[in-house]
Amino acid sequence: MLKAKNYDDINKIYDIMNTTQSNYSNMLKRLKEKKAFSNFIITYYSIALIVYSLTAEFFTDIFDEKISSYFNISVVVLTYSLIITNAKYSERIQIAERVMNEVKSKKRELTDSNLNEKREEYEKIIAKAEYRSEIDFFRTLKQKCKKNDINCFFYKKSLEKMSDKEEAEKLKEYLSENFPLTQQLKIILQYIWQGIIVIVPVILFIICFWVKM
Repeated sequence: MLKAKNYDDINKIYDIMNTTQSNYSNMLKRLKEKKAFSNFIITYYSIALIVYSLTAEFFTDIFDEKISSYFNISVVVLTYSLIITNAKYSERIQIAERVMNEVKSKKRELTDSNLNEKREEYEKIIAKAEYRSEIDFFRTLKQKCKKNDINCFFYKKSLEKMSDKEEAEKLKEYLSENFPLTQQLKIILQYIWQGIIVIVPVILFIICFWVKM
């Protein structure tokens, strides 16, 4: 009975560590994407400002400089510069990467004999780490669902067919608490917002020509 209990415990801790590793892997991807997008926007808008200035200088008759000045896109450059400074993406990326690798290492070292020791070490690592976001966890759940051939948005019937009932129950609990449709909507809205940010300078550029036509 003791061995069975240890076996259950080690599986439980291993699963927790595995989920945490996935969470921080997804956090790492999210932070890298945000950093890359912010840097891109600063460069993109800075180039747009130069293009606006040169166009206003050489095409005075057909380009409305007042409108381009009214929609002062330099504010966007300043805003994203402040976002990068305050968000500390580089520092957080390093921390997330370190946590992910340390948890991965503890997971590999986990045995029946060192279960409590590794669990304490794991808890110390997590206590100092940035807490994962709901979207990070949602992406982890999507990965788990994909692995088990489950539709994470309409999961109830699919989970009933899973042979591993314990895993199915855990997934059901996680998914019901995470609200998959809400999380997916957040991701979609974020991409829509990024698309709007990217297309605004182009639309404004066209408007500046269209007004004087």
